[in-house]
Amino acid sequence: METGHGQDTENQNPGGQPPGPTGGPPSGRSGRRGLLIGGVIALGLLLLTIGTIALVLVAGAGGREGGGRAAAPQNFEERYVSGEGPDRIAVLPVTGQISSAQGTVGSQTATPQTFRDQLTQAAEDDRVKGVVVEVNSPGGGVVASQQMRKSILDFKEEAGKPVIVSMSETAASGGYYLATAADRIVANETTLTGSLGVIFSYLNLEEAAEEYGVEQEVIKSGPYKDIGSPTREPTEEELEILQTYVNQAYDQFVEVIVEGRDLPEEEVREIADGRIYSGLQAESLGLVDELGDLDRAAEIAGDLAGAGRTTVVRYERVPGFVELLRNRLEPSEPQALEALESAGINITPELQYLYRP
Repeated sequence: METGHGQDTENQNPGGQPPGPTGGPPSGRSGRRGLLIGGVIALGLLLLTIGTIALVLVAGAGGREGGGRAAAPQNFEERYVSGEGPDRIAVLPVTGQISSAQGTVGSQTATPQTFRDQLTQAAEDDRVKGVVVEVNSPGGGVVASQQMRKSILDFKEEAGKPVIVSMSETAASGGYYLATAADRIVANETTLTGSLGVIFSYLNLEEAAEEYGVEQEVIKSGPYKDIGSPTREPTEEELEILQTYVNQAYDQFVEVIVEGRDLPEEEVREIADGRIYSGLQAESLGLVDELGDLDRAAEIAGDLAGAGRTTVVRYERVPGFVELLRNRLEPSEPQALEALESAGINITPELQYLYRP
């Protein structure tokens, strides 16, 4: 009996190692090997996660406005609006402030890249016979507004499809600037439009800096290198330089209205003094073609395209996984900066076609 018992014990533990503390497998070399394997697996997963996040951030950075490489065109979902015909009229929303910087998911920002991608999708879809640009924007950056207007002109030339602008609640300044490239402009009676002009503003914190004893030391290569500094009053010469800068952008605004609306320059300069107009007033001034809603704009687009029965669809951007993850990982703006932006105050001076009360 003893011999058999010894043989059983030896067979169960051939290495002669003592059993584990719970009577299970040995806790020596095999246990350490298991911990080592588990650690290697955990480290591998961690490195894989870090690598994936890095690729997402790099891809996101490359795909932004002004990034190091061109982003792949976005795809937009089609949401039904009205109609039952085989031909389509695509509604492209331009909502929120116009900016070259891509906004976060859910933000109200209209960018040249997104708008260009919308037009590209409409151009490549043979079912789309015409486009309605649905503008609900106070305008924004001068450069971004100019780029969006040029995209409309390029689309009309290359795709040969009509473009109608439908003005929603607000289509002011840069929102009107891009509308001048359309074949027709339709506004609601109470649309807030106009604000034709340019604005350049920056903070002047000189008094606050003196009160709190803050002084900024500036070493510059020329007398105007820190033009627009928020810590001092501008000189007369600097104000002249900035006014010339604004006037050049204003002349461009006047020019596109003269060209797009076929109005005399003297008349345009008279009405383009920065004041706002209702849609009704804008029609009487020749700034819009007729009063109506989105349905009327889509009807005009179909007529100009010679289309039969049409279905009206709205392009809506659906963020992909990379964009969602990138926005999740990016740090949020400081609350103070968000408060300033909400109040329409830019800490970075920028030339703007923007309606700002």
